Amino acid sequence: MKPQRHTRKEFISILIVSNTGGKNKEIQMSRLKFNVLRNVPFMFVVMVLLFGGVIFLGQRKMASLRGELEPYKQQIAQLETKQEGLNAENTRLADENAQLKQQMEAETETADETTQEQPEENPYEDAPDGYPYTGAGGSFASEYSEEQPYMSIYTHTDGEVIAAGDGTVISVSSDDTYPLIVEIQHENDYITRYASREAAQTQLQENTQVKKGDSLFAITVDNTQFDYQIIFEDKLIDPLMVIEAKG
Repeated sequence: MKPQRHTRKEFISILIVSNTGGKNKEIQMSRLKFNVLRNVPFMFVVMVLLFGGVIFLGQRKMASLRGELEPYKQQIAQLETKQEGLNAENTRLADENAQLKQQMEAETETADETTQEQPEENPYEDAPDGYPYTGAGGSFASEYSEEQPYMSIYTHTDGEVIAAGDGTVISVSSDDTYPLIVEIQHENDYITRYASREAAQTQLQENTQVKKGDSLFAITVDNTQFDYQIIFEDKLIDPLMVIEAKG
């Protein structure tokens, strides 16, 4: 048989002596328990130091992070300031745009009203605009054109060629085509020419003053073609445009 081994246990006795005359106390505990109790203050100090170190490192880290975030905070503040400025500028531009739109609409309405109120301008306002023939039986023969720069009317013996406007007779003549040609000078450099392709009767002389509608000559042959021209600054104008512009 193997010899049995006896486990040796050590105990520590602690004597507590009373200073007041009371009973003394003795406490016994194992060495392990004693060692644990003896190291408790040290472990507490270590834990306090560790905890304090953790807190210190955390605060230091937080301070470092705050330092790193500070430039970003400044940038954010600058961006917010710029954003506020842009918002204010956008508001100002929107107000100006609305005002300009209202102004344009008002000007457009005013222009439309002015256009409606004012009659269309007549480019031939000062031109002699009377119809150069009066009497029954007259009929329109042909219009003005580049090939035929005059307006033609077929006339009858009961009709008369009349002045298209007030003026002065500057010529009473004839040529191979027209037995009678009468020219009248009007105000503003307009000249009217009245030419008959058949013989006609007239009492007019140069420098005779005529009024609009005065007789220039009488027709003596039925279906006589009478050609009429308006001249302004040595340029021919379509007589119908002048007559129709007057309405």
